[in-house]
Amino acid sequence: MFARLLAVLALGLLFVTACNRKNNPPPPESTNAAAVESASPWRVQLKISPDHPSMAKPITFVVHISDQHGQPVNNAQVSGALTMKLMDMDVTQLNFAPKGNGDYEASRPDMDMSGAWNLAVEAAYGSTQVKKTFEVTVND
Repeated sequence: MFARLLAVLALGLLFVTACNRKNNPPPPESTNAAAVESASPWRVQLKISPDHPSMAKPITFVVHISDQHGQPVNNAQVSGALTMKLMDMDVTQLNFAPKGNGDYEASRPDMDMSGAWNLAVEAAYGSTQVKKTFEVTVND
């Protein structure tokens, strides 16, 4: 009797665990910027330097682009547009220069304000075009 009860409890625990795995997707990859992306044949990632940018200091944006096989995409035309999320400010355009191995870099000597910004990145090569928006937080 005790063995049956234990077996029923074990099966119930396995069932509940399996159901939770189906309903809870794995956590997203951690990055230093939140991102919104539409379906794309390319993966676009952003690295910001320094990790916690300040509005009065230089900031560097590095976009890494890879194809569906993980291979770097070189020779793309990459541009960006920075807009403040909570205030109506002018758009700050960024032109990314190719650095090799799928990396493209743009810099700013400083930012106009601290707070939440959107960086909309557009990349194109041949007939493939990609747009991805990242949220960037600039500190005081």
